[in-house]
Amino acid sequence: MSEPVSPRPVRVSESATSRILGAIDTFLADPAGADGAIGAASAELPQEVLDNVAAVERLKSYRDGVLIQLAFGLELGHGFDHTLRPEGARAAAGRVGEGFAGRHIPGVKDAYQNIGKNSVNLARGNEPAFDALLAWMNLSEIAQREALFRYLAARVAQSARAVLAMPHLRISSLTFAAVARFLDELVRIPSGGAFEQFAVAALLDALLYEFGLGGAVGGLRVVTKNINASDSSAGTAADVQIMRANKVEEAFEVSANNWRSKVAQAVAAASNADLSRAHIIAAADGDDTDMSELDGAAADVTVTDVRSFLRIITAALRKPSREHALCRLYELIDRNQPNHELTNEFVRLLSRLQLTAE
Repeated sequence: MSEPVSPRPVRVSESATSRILGAIDTFLADPAGADGAIGAASAELPQEVLDNVAAVERLKSYRDGVLIQLAFGLELGHGFDHTLRPEGARAAAGRVGEGFAGRHIPGVKDAYQNIGKNSVNLARGNEPAFDALLAWMNLSEIAQREALFRYLAARVAQSARAVLAMPHLRISSLTFAAVARFLDELVRIPSGGAFEQFAVAALLDALLYEFGLGGAVGGLRVVTKNINASDSSAGTAADVQIMRANKVEEAFEVSANNWRSKVAQAVAAASNADLSRAHIIAAADGDDTDMSELDGAAADVTVTDVRSFLRIITAALRKPSREHALCRLYELIDRNQPNHELTNEFVRLLSRLQLTAE
């Protein structure tokens, strides 16, 4: 079923997104203002509405859906049916999801993916609290809807994680010795393998960038998965992959432990991606000269110490590409694992080793 036609769909979609992210930014910059908006709305709105908001807040798709439907209704004015998904809502949801991620707010990529992907009708009985809010929005005055919008935007802003921003780097300081020292110290920090996996992915990405092999020109890209996801659940052949379109060109299993724990996974990665080989990047542990476990494997499995691998790639990069690698590493740590303190550890280490411009 196609979406109903609404006036100026592209412009309204953009203005609704701006309304949401603008309110979020205001409350992020003014926590006292967020508290005030929540207090004022709590006194003005019916308790039933507040109870329903509390219920949908536990379900990020429905929380974001309420916020987006409110924003469209405030932009379009009287006559807007909040129970129907307006034209442009999916685009707005994508921008809101991206905006929330960039502001360290837990959310979803596209609220309507779960609540209204294939149906214009949003009140379908799946979540009674959500349906009740949409129905109430259709009957309420604009002042009440504005109060609810500010209440929910303030609550969303308060859910932002306390994460340090990626600082500007001093490119002149990104010598091989400085970056190698940074990476050595980074992987010494216990992270459950997150720093190892994302450092490998970020430096491979920078290597493609350095030699013009990535993007539309080179056609290659690096893909990695969430640190808590298995390869099968993430739909990937390995922890880190080099892709050309939908084809896996190289597969890397990465571990903070000894490489022997990854042999079976590397063989499976090669088989699943229809490759003759796969790579293990792991921590050196004891005597690694005996590689008899690789004899007779169904794939040509290579093994490299993670610190040696990172140093070799760093040596191949010029300073601008090393900056690219460190910025990409921040993004992966921040977005692909849930412990925000690891992101903060990364930023603090950059500062302690005097790689920042501040």
